[in-house]
Amino acid sequence: MTADTAERLVYMANQIAAFFASQRHERAVLGAADHLAAFWTPAMREAILAEAREGESGLSALARESVLFLGERSGAAVSRQLESEGGISMPQSETSDAG
Repeated sequence: MTADTAERLVYMANQIAAFFASQRHERAVLGAADHLAAFWTPAMREAILAEAREGESGLSALARESVLFLGERSGAAVSRQLESEGGISMPQSETSDAG
């Protein structure tokens, strides 16, 4: 992965986290993780997970927590947890809306 690609993924993950930041913390983490699971390709999720584990990636605290949370469980598990907390999850699919 190039540095430009990593920067772009970090930027996008931070934007997603910022969208969910107005919700209470647990739901914000779940919402951002659910979005990543639903709309990012597996390769994108693996790349951002590597960035989050690195620690010095430029990810916001909420984005990093969401990425690491998703890295520990399946997208379906995140969706179920989000729904159990009253949130609305995105349909999981094998495709992505990203580029």
